[in-house]
Amino acid sequence: MWLRRLTIPAVLLAIPLIAADPASAAGPCGYQAPPSPGPVVSASTWEQRWLDLSRAHAFSTGAVRVAIVGTGVDASHPQLGTAVANGWDVTANKPGARFDCNGHGTAIASIVAARPRGGSSLVGVAPAATLVPIRVTDAPPSSDRPVTAARLAAGIRQAVALKARVVLVAYALSSDDAGLRAAVADAVRKDVLVVAAVGDNLPGLTFPAAYEGVLGVGGIGTGGLLLSSSALKSKVDLVAPAENVVAAARRSGHLTLSGTPVAAAVVAGAAALLRAYRPNWTAAQVAQRLTATADGGFGGGHSDAYGFGTVNPYRALTEEAAAAGASPYWTPAPAALGHAPPQPEWPETWRRSIAWAGGVGVVVVVVAMLSAAAPVVRRRRP
Repeated sequence: MWLRRLTIPAVLLAIPLIAADPASAAGPCGYQAPPSPGPVVSASTWEQRWLDLSRAHAFSTGAVRVAIVGTGVDASHPQLGTAVANGWDVTANKPGARFDCNGHGTAIASIVAARPRGGSSLVGVAPAATLVPIRVTDAPPSSDRPVTAARLAAGIRQAVALKARVVLVAYALSSDDAGLRAAVADAVRKDVLVVAAVGDNLPGLTFPAAYEGVLGVGGIGTGGLLLSSSALKSKVDLVAPAENVVAAARRSGHLTLSGTPVAAAVVAGAAALLRAYRPNWTAAQVAQRLTATADGGFGGGHSDAYGFGTVNPYRALTEEAAAAGASPYWTPAPAALGHAPPQPEWPETWRRSIAWAGGVGVVVVVVAMLSAAAPVVRRRRP
């Protein structure tokens, strides 16, 4: 995950942001001064255009509780303050987490549920969702040891206890853990939809994304191809925009982020839209609809890199789809990653069928022409 501060409000040029910013928020973070506000982005962004959220928001704005398992959420941000409920600080084992010493949780939360504000183009995928911050660490996912499995498990259990309908886990661990697996299974049994990033630059299965009942999310870049860091070997169900995405900075203003946690936040927001729009649906039904209406594989296929395709909130809200991957779109195969996708080739059986149909068509045309000509020939006979 990369966080970047904007240097020009309407242009997404940026400089790196140090993970442990010495100008972090005062008070719980133990520093002298609060962070400097970021510039405000007012120009339309690529992810907003890609997701076409205005059409989705005509049907739902996602008024359900969404837990953000991460570094906490800065409730002082003007686009988040009214959205942030009292959560739980696992690191201190007490209620709270309405602060953020790193900025990662705040940024991710804003992608889910930032409120509209004059002069700002940032609007969350589910702008009516209530954010439930669950603080499990001060480290971003990109650090060497971002969080322990025990804290992640405790965070998920607290999210369920605080009545979240969707739980967003921005962290991906490279090894299975019995306690984390049990916490996820308990959430699934209680009809809570867990959405997890598959991780960045990780070689194998990642957890909790790989657990049964979890929506594992990878990332795509501005051109629609897989983000170079997005894990290829884990369980990917969906992908979503994850490169230079505008999000909230601590205190106020905006920054840009890249990485699979960004994509997971987009999918969590889409899940909130659907849970609010279809309140009687189970978490499994919501997950099935999101995968069924994704802009996915050619002929409705699934790939290890893209899962069932790119999440499409508008289609999820408006289309009736019977099975996962029921999509007319094509996703490039893993062999084409990082390159402009070639045109998809038709399967051999399709080619044979088309050739056969073409042959039949020629015969039909010839017969029709002969039939039409026959009366003329007969009339010309003496």
